[in-house]
Amino acid sequence: MDNPATIASQFRQAWSVAFRARDVTALAALYTQDALFFGSTAELYRGREGVLAYFSTLQRDVALLAFEPQDVIPAGPDTIVAAGYWQFRFGSEARPYRLTWTLVRRNGQWLIAAHHASPRS
Repeated sequence: MDNPATIASQFRQAWSVAFRARDVTALAALYTQDALFFGSTAELYRGREGVLAYFSTLQRDVALLAFEPQDVIPAGPDTIVAAGYWQFRFGSEARPYRLTWTLVRRNGQWLIAAHHASPRS
């Protein structure tokens, strides 16, 4: 396996670029077809269609401000778990979040199989 921390870092960069560009199609493409997704709302979204629905309805004034390096562990030859802290702005309010991803390699491509975000208190 390539270096898990490098894979997670590259993936975080790609996700951030798509999020900042508000490219919901590019964001959804970073997830598996059967992904599980908890974002900033209480609802559990399923699959790429769910991810697309979430990002399509996300408030327009939500912005990614910063993220800290993630802690990363390999959970198998084709699975990486990454967790870290991110900061988003909702309107004029900055909100810190915890974010955990389970990345899986499918057909040679790394994708998010599970995404969980929750406010950091």
